[in-house]
Amino acid sequence: MTALNLVPFFLVAVMLPCVLADGGLASCCRKISDTHVHRGLLTKYYVQRPPACSLHVVVFITVQKKRICADPYKLWTLTSKAYLDGKNSHAKKNDTQRKHTISRELQ
Repeated sequence: MTALNLVPFFLVAVMLPCVLADGGLASCCRKISDTHVHRGLLTKYYVQRPPACSLHVVVFITVQKKRICADPYKLWTLTSKAYLDGKNSHAKKNDTQRKHTISRELQ
């Protein structure tokens, strides 16, 4: 096989993990939503970027498992990300403290 014949295989090998990690091309946001929900209804977010998907957006997941595709530079998006980052870091901190407490009790 020549090197030229290996190019398509290489491209598939490089792109496949990206596609599988985000749930495939079907889960890519195709447009930016103007929907704003209360931050208490958001559970997590992830950033969608090219080349895996065509748009650069922040995808919020609600408690009802709905996806909101938001503009990454809008104030609502930035403050909602900060809220979730703080909420999740606080939960991780409490979980770590709880594990330390349990391990001390077992000693």
